Amino acid sequence: MPSSSGTIPGDTEQRVSVPIPRSLHELKGHANKHFGVRAQKPLRMYHHGKVVITHAQHVTNLKDGDVVVVTVTDEEQGPPPISTHQAHYVPHRLEAKKPPPAQDGPGEGVPFDGKSSYTVDYIPHPLEVRDKAKPPRNVWEPGRTEARTGKSTYNSEFPWHAVKPPESSKKQVPPAAHVPFEGLTSYQHDYIKHPNRPRSATGRPKPQMPASGPFDGTTTYTTDYKRFHVPQARPLKPQDGVLKTDKNPFEGASEYRREYLKHPLQGPEILHIEPDLRRLDVWPKRPATEQGASGRRN
Repeated sequence: MPSSSGTIPGDTEQRVSVPIPRSLHELKGHANKHFGVRAQKPLRMYHHGKVVITHAQHVTNLKDGDVVVVTVTDEEQGPPPISTHQAHYVPHRLEAKKPPPAQDGPGEGVPFDGKSSYTVDYIPHPLEVRDKAKPPRNVWEPGRTEARTGKSTYNSEFPWHAVKPPESSKKQVPPAAHVPFEGLTSYQHDYIKHPNRPRSATGRPKPQMPASGPFDGTTTYTTDYKRFHVPQARPLKPQDGVLKTDKNPFEGASEYRREYLKHPLQGPEILHIEPDLRRLDVWPKRPATEQGASGRRN
């Protein structure tokens, strides 16, 4: 239980640092691993030695660098006096059901004189005697002597018409005598035939004499692409008065340093678990060799 000031003091010499747990089960596992084995009793955990941790919502309040103090209680925790089922479903006393009152015996039978819904809906009607059905009369009766029996649909839809005989064809007149074509066709008009000119006889080609001297004429290349005289450029000399090299170290802020700032790296979030300082009978002081060998400590 907390002290009179409301805070349980923790033993910082036996402090164990672990990553911040994500659940209540994980926090209980760290506490039992480091302090529950020696206690051999149920542990109770207090955030900063003040607020007891019993619910998963309490674990979400833990932050980096917080301290959880574990302690034990001497009270024996027996079984609960009542289960949740008994607390939720309370048994109620059942009242005895009274027997029904005694009824008199059946009376004398009385006929039903009313009308039921069946009698109203289904009224009986008198049945009439039906005549016997005669067989149908045949369309064709044997012994009928009429010549024509009627007009078919073919005769009514396709009547016969009287066709006149074709007139006699007249004799064809033979064609007249052949007459030559004296006109002008479009081919003759477009393609006029010209008289052929007689070809002259070709002689032997004259032999070409090689050039005896340089060509002094002017070609189109020489006329279009004129050659200009370009003076030879001198190499440039560095000017000592304009650019000077500073051999001192650069102490200013470069663009790289302004854009890419160096931030300190954050380590993992740590939670410190300490035993109750008042319960040295459960967690006595241990030698320094054992303290250095057990987990990570601050």
